[in-house]
Order: sequence, then C-alpha cells, then structure tokens
Amino acid sequence: METAGALPSQAAVARPERDWPRMDTPNVLWFFGAYAIAFATLELINNVPESHRDVWELLVSLGFYVAYAIGGWLLLRSSWWVPGGLGFALAVAMVPAVGFGVASLLGTFPKDPFFDPFQDGSWSMVLIGIATMLDALVSFAITRFSFLFFTFVAATLITAEFFLPTIDSHPTGDAFATTAVFTGGGLVLIGLVLDRVGRRRDAFWFHAGGFFGIAVALAYYATGATGDANTGWVPMLIAGGIVLLLAAPLRRATWAVYGLLGFYAPIFHWTTKGLSSDSTGYSFILLGIGISIFALGLVLHRFGRIWTRERPGPPAGPPAAPTPEPPPEPGP
Repeated sequence: METAGALPSQAAVARPERDWPRMDTPNVLWFFGAYAIAFATLELINNVPESHRDVWELLVSLGFYVAYAIGGWLLLRSSWWVPGGLGFALAVAMVPAVGFGVASLLGTFPKDPFFDPFQDGSWSMVLIGIATMLDALVSFAITRFSFLFFTFVAATLITAEFFLPTIDSHPTGDAFATTAVFTGGGLVLIGLVLDRVGRRRDAFWFHAGGFFGIAVALAYYATGATGDANTGWVPMLIAGGIVLLLAAPLRRATWAVYGLLGFYAPIFHWTTKGLSSDSTGYSFILLGIGISIFALGLVLHRFGRIWTRERPGPPAGPPAAPTPEPPPEPGP
C-alpha cells in the first residue's frame, strides 16, 4: 500500500497507461494521428521518384515498417500501451507497400497499366493480403492490442475479393456479393467464438467487420443490379430482424446497430415507395418508424431482463458443517 502523502511508485504511475482505449482527448489524438500518419506515409511512398522506382519504393516501405515497429516496441516498453499498439498497427499498414515492392522486383506483379485486381486474378495480390493478415496476428500476439484485429478483418475482406478472380475469371457483381456474405459470416462466427471464451473486446472487430461485409452485399442486391431488388430487401429484413432480436441476449450493441438498419431499411423502402419526400404521408411514415424504434427500446428495457436472465440455480442454503474425521481404527 502507498504511504499517505508520498508520491506513487513508478509502477503505479505506469499502470493506467495499460487501460483499454477510451473516448478521451489523448486517445482521440492518438487514433486520429495514427490514421493521418498512415495516409501520409502511403502517399509519400507513392511519390517515390520514378528512377529505380521498385527498388526505392521497397526500401522506403521497409524503412517505415521497421521505424514504426521499433517505435511501437519502445513505447510498449515504456508502458505506453495504446500508442505502442498503434505503432504496430502503422507497421501492419506498410505491409501492402512492402509486398508490392517485393513482387515488383521478382517480376510477379502485373505490369499492365489497366490491370484491375478485381477482374484479373493475381496471386501476388492475394499473397500480399495474406501477409498483411499474418502480420496483424503476429502484432496482436506481441501487443495484445485489440485494434490490430481491425487491420486483420479489413485485410481479410479485401483479400477474399482479390482471391475470387484467381478461380473465376472476370467475376460478376453477384459473385463478389456472395463472397462478401460468406466472408462476413465467417468473421461473425469467429466473433461469437471469442465472445464465448470471454474476449469480447477482441470479438468486436469481427462482428463489426463481418456485418459490414454482409450489409454491403445485401445493399448491392437491393439496388436491383442482379435483377429483382427484393432479392436484397427480403433477406435484409429477415437477417436484420434476427440480428436485432439476438442483440439483447448477446448484449452486443454492434448487433443492435446492424440489426436496426437491416430491419427498418426494407420497411422504409416498401412503405415510402411511390411517395414524394415532400408529401405528408412520407412524413407520417418517418414519424411512425421513429416511434416504433423508440417503443422497441422501451420494451427491451422493460422485458429484456427476462430474456437475458440466466436460469436460476438451486437456492443457496447455509454452509454445510464440516464432516468430522472418523476416529482411527484400533490397532492390534
């Protein structure tokens, strides 16, 4: 225990920096600063002079990767956990640029100026994506910084779409949407497994990213690009309703957000179809949807505890008295 009036020990000072990221001024500055650094660094790499571009781009990318990784490690050693974790996240963001430099030197990266990775399959692109995913996992193993799963999930969603043209030349939009649904569903399942073992903060990124992929695919179907728009609206309504209902027992706000959007977007589409946005009926429909959402919140708050309550166990009785040890057996 600390002595009254004495300065706290170095360990006590450093301990709060190991707290989880939170919405306060330092964390906002750290995260926004990391995003700004990543975009600026990638733009700087992209502006490497054309002379021996592949070599210099590889060297510059490697230099930034090593600098950010070492910087993150030093910050972690100094008990700056969140900035250190963001340093490793910046290093992961450099992996695609490093991979591009390596593939260009090996001559495996497509040289066609009109190359489209979503139409022309390239195993170099797929391997770069896999390398990014692996580096994110290794960085998490070093730091235990959950934000690194954001980079892993993003790389997974993109790499899955890059992989599709390698097995299906010039895939259609329907194929991309189907890939997004299956990839997103797999990520959500991983999130549920992490929830099951008590790693809810790690699971958040799998839920958020997985549902994002599914939502984008269903929104694509809802545009009618593949024919009947109801092939998107109807599954969106069903999936949104299921996700919204499961959000309460799972205690997942992420599920509630996606479920709410997925359930009410089709209702809004169908009920306002053919109405002018300036009409009175349109306004009343918006009002009714808003009231129903508000009322649903009241119902869940009032009765949600019944749904989420664990089954009661046997009533706890008074502690049992210790059983006395039997007397020793008489000897011969």
